[in-house]
Amino acid sequence: MLRKIILFLTPFLILIIIFLLIVLFINRDNGKGALQVASNQSAQVFLNSKYIGKTPLCLCELPQLLKTGDYDVKLIPQNQGFGTAEQKINVYDGVLTFYDVNFDNNKAAQSQSIITLEPIDENNNSQILIVSFPDKADVFLDGNMSGTTPLLLKKITTSDHEIKVVKDGYGAKDLRIKTVLGKRLSATIYLGIKNEVPNTSSLSATIAPSKVLILSTPTGYLRVRSQPSVSSSQVGTVSPGNVLNLVSETTGWFEIELPNGSEGWVSSDFAKKQ
Repeated sequence: MLRKIILFLTPFLILIIIFLLIVLFINRDNGKGALQVASNQSAQVFLNSKYIGKTPLCLCELPQLLKTGDYDVKLIPQNQGFGTAEQKINVYDGVLTFYDVNFDNNKAAQSQSIITLEPIDENNNSQILIVSFPDKADVFLDGNMSGTTPLLLKKITTSDHEIKVVKDGYGAKDLRIKTVLGKRLSATIYLGIKNEVPNTSSLSATIAPSKVLILSTPTGYLRVRSQPSVSSSQVGTVSPGNVLNLVSETTGWFEIELPNGSEGWVSSDFAKKQ
């Protein structure tokens, strides 16, 4: 009789154990979020003063997920000619936080951005929130002027988008993002001052801008990046033989002016200054 009772109860006991294991697993990983860190120069990443790796870095899967809360992030570039970057970021439950730094040898020209994707009440809607420091910067969405920061854009199509944040006296910040239904993409952008090239009226009329010649590439075209880094977003392409205005340059990269007036970066491996 006892044996029959045990045999009868065994399947239920197994189901209860499986249920408890699932509950324990869910509870163990509740209150965690992901963190991704990128930069235009390879840099060491410290989280609350603890070294956690080098850029590009993604703590995006178990067991690397972080507990929700505030964290101090510090990036120390391997190139000692660039200053460090520090920022306080928030990690939210079930949300990816993306932190990006564009280093510059003039630390005041350094720019940063923090991007999060969080749920909203409207499941059939996508939103974009842009906040900048300093504020009152112009925001262009897919090339169209959309307003000034702080700016909340509602009912955005669910697809890839390009955002450009511009303010006089500061370097423009370009972002390539993807919106998701039922989510708000929030971007906090710290603009760096614009490195002004010394200019005098007496010289401006006689000195022509430097040019960049696009050389042959294995693919037949050359990608134009939003930042001087192969991990940054693509903003266009140029063809071998094209000659374009040089805007600025850094180690391994030329910033060029495209025919449509926008600007981007190309690798100096496939371009030559004239």
